[in-house]
Amino acid sequence: MAFTEKRLGSTPLALSANTETTVYTCPTAQTTTTLVKQIVMTNTGASATVFWISLVPTGSSASTSNRLFNSVAIAANETIILDVSQVMTSGDFLSAKATAAGVNITVSGVENAGGMVISGLADNAVITAKIADSNVTAAKLGPDAFIANNQAGAIVLMEMM
Repeated sequence: MAFTEKRLGSTPLALSANTETTVYTCPTAQTTTTLVKQIVMTNTGASATVFWISLVPTGSSASTSNRLFNSVAIAANETIILDVSQVMTSGDFLSAKATAAGVNITVSGVENAGGMVISGLADNAVITAKIADSNVTAAKLGPDAFIANNQAGAIVLMEMM
């Protein structure tokens, strides 16, 4: 399991006018979860434009049903910083479009390549754990911790704070 903070996709990426463009796809080679933390939109053009950003589930296409940002105006030569906290799983993708060329998108976040995520545990939250074939098969938790099945093959252990 590796947590990697990085720019996601080939960013910054220049958007073409009125063309839906895939900005980043969550890897499918292994169980991967991505946390999108920040999106920077920069209008390098001489006139105002509008942009859309979608977080699209695997097997779907960008549409109004999966828009994160819909018809957002951006003035000429301006930058908009969007602080988000969106979780993507294997095969999900971010897509964007703008009404004019000259809009650049930069996305940053954290990728977690692996099936088990452990976060926010106190030293004594997990008392014992049995791990077989990279899966937690049994765990004894402290009084402030819980266990949840995050996605197929992923177990999340967290402490309530």
